[in-house]
Amino acid sequence: MDNLILLKEAFKKSVVPTLIIDQSGTCIFANDEAEKLLDVEKEKKRSFFFYFTALFNLSLAQLLTLLKETIEKTIRVQHISNLEYDMTIKPIKTSKSMYQLIQFNEVSLSLEKQDAVLRELNQYKRFIEESQDAFLVVVDEKVRYVNPAAIRLLGGRSKYEYIGKELLTFIHEDDIRFVKKRMDAIMQGKPFRPRVEVKILANKGVKFIESSVTKMEFQGKPAIQYFMRDITNRKKYDEMARTSEKLTMVSKLAAGVAHEIRNPMTAVKGFIQLLKVSKEYNEEYSEIMIAEIERIEVIIEEFLTLAKSKKETAYKPKQLCRILQHVALLLNTHASYRDCQITTDLTAVDAWIYCEENALKQVFINVIQNAIESMTRGTVHISLKTEGSLAVVEITDEGCGMEESVLQKIGEPFFSTKETGTGLGLMISYKIIEQHKGKMTFTSKIGVGTKVKITLPIVLNCEKES
Repeated sequence: MDNLILLKEAFKKSVVPTLIIDQSGTCIFANDEAEKLLDVEKEKKRSFFFYFTALFNLSLAQLLTLLKETIEKTIRVQHISNLEYDMTIKPIKTSKSMYQLIQFNEVSLSLEKQDAVLRELNQYKRFIEESQDAFLVVVDEKVRYVNPAAIRLLGGRSKYEYIGKELLTFIHEDDIRFVKKRMDAIMQGKPFRPRVEVKILANKGVKFIESSVTKMEFQGKPAIQYFMRDITNRKKYDEMARTSEKLTMVSKLAAGVAHEIRNPMTAVKGFIQLLKVSKEYNEEYSEIMIAEIERIEVIIEEFLTLAKSKKETAYKPKQLCRILQHVALLLNTHASYRDCQITTDLTAVDAWIYCEENALKQVFINVIQNAIESMTRGTVHISLKTEGSLAVVEITDEGCGMEESVLQKIGEPFFSTKETGTGLGLMISYKIIEQHKGKMTFTSKIGVGTKVKITLPIVLNCEKES
């Protein structure tokens, strides 16, 4: 059952007025007591913000600030009936989104209502206990609470295997520094990424998890609550799909690379034969042969680097124009086979990005190959420029173009405009660009061609590669 449904069920019959507000500020749930207090039926056509602020001594600005809180907060408010309430706003993370749970506790509660409040606290605890998402609470970097789903995720048998231990002891060494910095940022009120992927050390080995965090109060102390989901199988599938696509791409390039090597080898062989006949050293011949051999080295190195499988992703600062130059060099022969040419305008030579070079090359090769294969002759133009803090790569072809209905399906798995295509290439390309905090868009016109625009964040003041 969805976590949000469980939450609604837990508070449906509550004697405490309870609301659930989504991220847009829309009231998506109000129990019977909340409907009475706020007169929801009468006000349902008006914005939640306006009728709420009309009933309580809160300004719109104050309410909006409270709804942005990532930590549980309680303030005292006065209803227009002159009754005072302690209004508690509690961030709730489900598997799909973030919500705010708002409850109103009348200041002078009867004993009967106090008992009811305690029962509801137990209901909330049951909601966490029954959640399919792993949930844990960390105070002073130590685990203070784990739900059953978290115990299963970590491969344990009892909560006592984890309570009181340092959170970082369960984090893979590659991510310890990042997780520590993130915890510090949360506790210090600094900006942080609310949802990230990290590796953890479970009893049965390393697992990949997607982790969402919010700040809260636990037993009177500032704490961090973690919601975690196991994405290990998804990561394995993504890697298998990427490897499969890479092998397909390498096999396509093999013939072109062989031809690209044969040309300089023919030149070298010819000059060696001339030297053999003349039996004299010739400086000009030697320089040409060295240049041709160096060209062969570059092509082979690029091909082997692309084919190499890396288990760990290493992000480093790289010069984007150099990556594009290498890709253009690799694909020149493939283009010439189809009577096409590749032109470049890589003026933004100072555009450095933080990236995994092989992954980006895979994207650019995929896009440029598609452009070449969309034409029997014509030009593929690659440009690089900067727009503010972004590097902008545009790859334009003079192919047949695509209709709007086709454009909308680009990137979907198993959708392809090619007879033997799988669609995995562009799907993986989208994912790689997304992992690099970038964006890829397509524009196309029938009979004119297609333009692919890729934007990537520039790294400022980075340590450039030697």
